[in-house]
Amino acid sequence: MCRQEPKKATVAQLQVLKYIYNNGSDEVIRRAKKIHATGFIEMVDHDPMASAIVFRVKDDSYATFYKVHVQKYTDVRQLSMRCSCPYNMGDICRHEAAALFRLQDMADKNMLGNLNIDFDQRHTILKMKQIDLKSIKMLSSPDIYDKAETILRTKKANILRAANECVEAELILNDITYPVIIRKNEERNFDTSCSCSEARYPLCEHKTLLFLQLLNAYGPHYFDSIRDWDKEKNKLLQIYGYSLQDDLNGKFEFIYKEGKPFLKVLDSSIKRVAAPITTEKPASPLPAPPAQPVAVPVKEKVTASVRYRIGVVFQLDAKRFPGFTIHCIKGEADEDNLRYVGKTELLDLSKHIDLDTLEPEDQSMLMLVRKMQDAEINKFVSRNSPFSAIWDNIIQEEGDTLPEETRRLIIEYLHPKLKKLFTTHASHPFVFLLPAGKKFVTAHLQDTQWSESMLHPVYKVQVTKGVMKLLGQVKAGSSMVPLEANLLEHHLIFIHQHTLFTWDKMEDALHSEEFLRKGTIADTPEAWRRMLHEQILPLSQTYQVAFDKSLLKEVKGTVPEIKLQLMEQGENLLFMPAFNYQGFDVKAGGTDTITLPIDDKVLLIYRNREKENAFFQSLESLHSSFSLHQDGRSLYLRGSEVLKQNWFFLFMDAMNDMKVPVFGFETLRHFKFNTARPKTQIHVSSGLDWFDARVEIDFDGQRVGINDIKKALADKQTFVQLGDGTLGILPDEW
Repeated sequence: MCRQEPKKATVAQLQVLKYIYNNGSDEVIRRAKKIHATGFIEMVDHDPMASAIVFRVKDDSYATFYKVHVQKYTDVRQLSMRCSCPYNMGDICRHEAAALFRLQDMADKNMLGNLNIDFDQRHTILKMKQIDLKSIKMLSSPDIYDKAETILRTKKANILRAANECVEAELILNDITYPVIIRKNEERNFDTSCSCSEARYPLCEHKTLLFLQLLNAYGPHYFDSIRDWDKEKNKLLQIYGYSLQDDLNGKFEFIYKEGKPFLKVLDSSIKRVAAPITTEKPASPLPAPPAQPVAVPVKEKVTASVRYRIGVVFQLDAKRFPGFTIHCIKGEADEDNLRYVGKTELLDLSKHIDLDTLEPEDQSMLMLVRKMQDAEINKFVSRNSPFSAIWDNIIQEEGDTLPEETRRLIIEYLHPKLKKLFTTHASHPFVFLLPAGKKFVTAHLQDTQWSESMLHPVYKVQVTKGVMKLLGQVKAGSSMVPLEANLLEHHLIFIHQHTLFTWDKMEDALHSEEFLRKGTIADTPEAWRRMLHEQILPLSQTYQVAFDKSLLKEVKGTVPEIKLQLMEQGENLLFMPAFNYQGFDVKAGGTDTITLPIDDKVLLIYRNREKENAFFQSLESLHSSFSLHQDGRSLYLRGSEVLKQNWFFLFMDAMNDMKVPVFGFETLRHFKFNTARPKTQIHVSSGLDWFDARVEIDFDGQRVGINDIKKALADKQTFVQLGDGTLGILPDEW
């Protein structure tokens, strides 16, 4: 097996799949894969700028089509879905999951057009079943492919290991060693890894070289030939009453066609048996065991005198991440339905539980807690870890520290479920804590509660006798509490005064742990400067940080210098305002203040929101078809609207009048506008009995003739291509 430490994978590749595995049941995922495999998923509508897409999905059991609407698919934390089917037994139905499988497939094949993907070569997934030359060319660039071919003529990768559908190799170029790993995953696609920094394409030159080397030497089905086929081979041998443990010399031979094993019988005297035999034979026949009485569970009935309620127990365990496990207990409730009467029973959530005997609230809560068991967490981590097969062999021992990416995956899985549990069942009276090391008995359970109020971190810098200290706090209930006051070492949940809290955002939970791991005290000028640049300034980009007045210089009422950046996204043109405050650029939105270091002090600039909003509104008023981008910080306009009625020149005139410089022309490919206004020129020449008129349009020295103009008009274009590659917009009179 390939041993590889779990590392960060590219968001664009895995986020949609994470959403499926995070929210879908096993049955939903199985049937969704079936729908996706049959190909009955059709894209109906797509708005790239709004990250919205609509699919038409055929059911896997009936000849019925359903519409699936997906909103904000580029950010899985804001992703929302709606299906026209009546399914209401889970977070997503099979049609929604199938649509997301198709969406991920389209993103991998670059069919969406609006994803600016930065690939992490430490782990990229290639949707390729065999080594396919056409796919290799598509997943790399012509330059990468040509370079890999050129290197392969003189140098080959050193294959260190090739077994179990996994190839480990290393390639030495310019005295730099690049380790490369390629293996088949559970989906029968390729997991690939390399240490290089290529970010534009999923295949770098080193991976491409190794693929080409294997293809040339062994053919497209090479990975099937190094697969462990023992199970399949045993099935073939059982037809003749043999197994791999028997002596097969001179009797059988395995040959491979398209990478799959086929059995060739060498001894003609060997015949098929009536039924396959097992590979392991018992020493002596055993009599059939006597029939055992089967215990039939008696269905409990809810009566007025006996009322059973489900409780939730958080068992604390400081030695394992995330510091707790969640259990369900069942017991008889009192008349007020607030306490248990007598002892409780620990429920085994891995087994069937008759939900009909439970209150509706308890049913939904039990199903939610069941999704937060270790088996479900491990399943999610295994599916979403790079080179996921190794997760099955990782056992967390006491005191072990999990890799950062694995910890992040666990938090990513549990956080939305805890948030839903705390808010949906906020008034549930049966919530308990079991302290670490205590035996799981009713007497050791401590009454507690969970809060539907979500935590938000607050930071401030305090100065005491020349010592600077960075404090992190949260508002827990009605009081401000230091982060270190949490009873747990890990901060996915926060325990204070017998109340459980969780965070509004997953990132806040991750950041609070990171904050406490770093030093928060600076007692020398050098330590303060290091803390200011390495901790406080990055922190202020996301959170509000309150500073001691002795460290602070505040600036208010500054008029920002306004800039405008142009950028293409598919067929749309983005207009992105930027505001410069004393040499520091910020985009629209964000925090209300800008924190800058000045020597050992902090300059706090209050942004002029009035001026920023006024410019944004003025820009938006220049065209009735402007739409707000999903980031809330920019506007976009379809390319056809930009070219109509010389609007672009009106836009440039407006920017000149506002004294707002426009940048980004050099990065545009489809909208390389020539900003010069066109001038129509007529050249007339004549002789004794003739005259000739020649018409041209001049764009500040770039001239086009009547033939080019007629061709553009015939193609219903309002622009012509100029000699320098820019687009000249034709005057309205043409």
